[in-house]
Amino acid sequence: MLRRGFKFVHAAVLAFSAVLAFLFVRGLDERGVLGNSAMVWVFDSDDSVSGANVAEAIASFSADRDITVAREVPDLRDPDGRRHLYLASGDLKSGAGKWLAGGYPEFSRNSRTDVHPIDEVGQRDPRGNYYVFGSPEAADKLIAEFSRLGMRASVSHPLSYSELAPIYSGSALLWSFCVVALAAVTMTGASVLLSAKTYGVLRLQGKSLTDLLLYDLRRLLAFWPMAAGTVAAVTIAFLQFYNGLAWFALFASVAGVLAGLLVLLVVVTHAAMISLTCKVEILRAIKGELPARAAMVSVYLIRVPALLLALSVAMNVALAAQDVLTRQENREAYAKEADAVTIRLNGSLPGESKQVITEVGSWLRRADVAGEVIVAGRRDLQSISPESRLPSGEILIVNETFISKQPVLDPSGHRYAQKEKKGKSPDSQVRVIIPESFDNRASAISAAISGVLSPDTDRQIRVTTLRAKNGQRFFGYSPGSQVYSAAHGPKEDRSFVREPVLVVIPNGSNVLTDDGYTAFASQDAVIFPDPDDALNAIEASKVNGLQTYVTAVRPIGQNSAIKLRDAVNELRLQLFNLVLAVAVLLIAGVGVCIIYSRKNAQGIFVRHISGWRYAATHRFILSIEGAVAVVLATRVPFEVWQQNQELKRLAAAGLPLPHPLVQLKVLDLSIVAGLVAIELGAVLIALAIFHGRIVKERATEG
Repeated sequence: MLRRGFKFVHAAVLAFSAVLAFLFVRGLDERGVLGNSAMVWVFDSDDSVSGANVAEAIASFSADRDITVAREVPDLRDPDGRRHLYLASGDLKSGAGKWLAGGYPEFSRNSRTDVHPIDEVGQRDPRGNYYVFGSPEAADKLIAEFSRLGMRASVSHPLSYSELAPIYSGSALLWSFCVVALAAVTMTGASVLLSAKTYGVLRLQGKSLTDLLLYDLRRLLAFWPMAAGTVAAVTIAFLQFYNGLAWFALFASVAGVLAGLLVLLVVVTHAAMISLTCKVEILRAIKGELPARAAMVSVYLIRVPALLLALSVAMNVALAAQDVLTRQENREAYAKEADAVTIRLNGSLPGESKQVITEVGSWLRRADVAGEVIVAGRRDLQSISPESRLPSGEILIVNETFISKQPVLDPSGHRYAQKEKKGKSPDSQVRVIIPESFDNRASAISAAISGVLSPDTDRQIRVTTLRAKNGQRFFGYSPGSQVYSAAHGPKEDRSFVREPVLVVIPNGSNVLTDDGYTAFASQDAVIFPDPDDALNAIEASKVNGLQTYVTAVRPIGQNSAIKLRDAVNELRLQLFNLVLAVAVLLIAGVGVCIIYSRKNAQGIFVRHISGWRYAATHRFILSIEGAVAVVLATRVPFEVWQQNQELKRLAAAGLPLPHPLVQLKVLDLSIVAGLVAIELGAVLIALAIFHGRIVKERATEG
């Protein structure tokens, strides 16, 4: 009879492949439009034709070649959850052409796509992204058509392996695939080892290595239809409920590829482990003996990487859990600013940066003078003057409206007031508010900030240095992931900035250039508390052209909610990876004990009846496992020590530190201790069980 372990591995591989395929295709759908063969990015135009002329040309181009072209435009009010496709098709009855009548088949529930005829795009600026549905050569022809219309464009293939590989390398999905593969290999190997007696009997009957493998595979063939049918039925029922089987062919192909890779890996492992058992003489194999040296090496070749993988995944779980907790704690701050929005700039205008700065920067300056915006720009403190060896920290460049919204306290606990505007022209006096903890470097910080604000002598800027009470933190109105910080990771939620240096610039002052306003806007650092102020200006831009440069407004609360959702999904996936990694550790630990006990059963019994202590009897295996536990327990602290030593060498050389000294948290140490306990505990328990079984069986035989 085929062992249940083999059946479980193959059923689990099919189920996990479906889950991973679902997560992968859902991510693709949320990132872009599915089904395209290429994406053409139009990034420059000589303005010789209008947007309506371009739409007409695309409609004619699609009709002549029986292909479909769709212009993607984010929703003005909900750019993260909704997009618009302006579509032209040469065949309205097949492929993407059917979307005009039936709508876009959304795979993910987290986003919505509205489809419109391309002539509804109106006089919108034609620069942007165009999806091509058809042969890959059609994209080159479309570029030629854009060139004829006086525009420059480039082509990419967002669904190709070359463009997806960099995105998913190092992602949680890839970690999941690796952990599933390792678990499948471990379970298969353990199942073969536990079947050693069966293989010995079959070899006694004249079966060869190939016969043994085919013997197992034939029995799996009887199980496979049932397992595959069950997984398929459950998957189809779920997808029918979730999205009406949208993009089912794409999902099925991805799931099939993943399942094929994992099944191939399982079959190869199965064959390799059977080959290993065949190295033992038939009579010894019938007794359940294994090739101890080769088997032990094989198990540790799985177990050591599994330990390191489990440790890495556990650290990822700790980071993901902390990220989720932080984002949940910050939700209250975003709820208080429920209506506030930032703006999203058009990324398809690289050749018109000066025009973007002029139009957007001057508009934001006027809004700042009117008190319609909050400015909360961020800079890394050390980056403003590397030669000054400034301490690690952050700078918040804010306007007076920011000061009126959030209490900034001086060392005595009194709040700094918003400076009232005097006269018609904006004031050029800047307040630099430095926390008390930076007192010993206050003059250097102030001088460095003055140098950044007035790089030339033509701009006379007055800088007043003040002190702030220690321990304050300020709401930054965004997670801050778009802005570099040496002290924080790119995914870390920095909605609250602790003890920053505040640079307070009068509203609309020329201290902050149009370029500065535009740069801060691109970093979600210019906030409109009243969204109508932004929307009305964009609607009015049909006359002044602002709508060309600003594609959408983005609610800051929605942005935070989306990032929290992504963080929760990341945590769930990492927890799944951790459970599998721990399962691999347990299986591999038991496998070590099986091999050891079967090889040394006679010696263990003799030592037991001779009065040897338990620890002395199993000195060899306990020494190896103790060494593995020590390596596992000290790996993270050692890596932290190495990083801190390097940072100290940089500090001794007078160089600015890329980030503060790394501190091990209680959670980190608890996770390491837990893994060590699981890894060592599994071996000790399994060893005790096998020891007791050997003593009992041999005593009965005697």
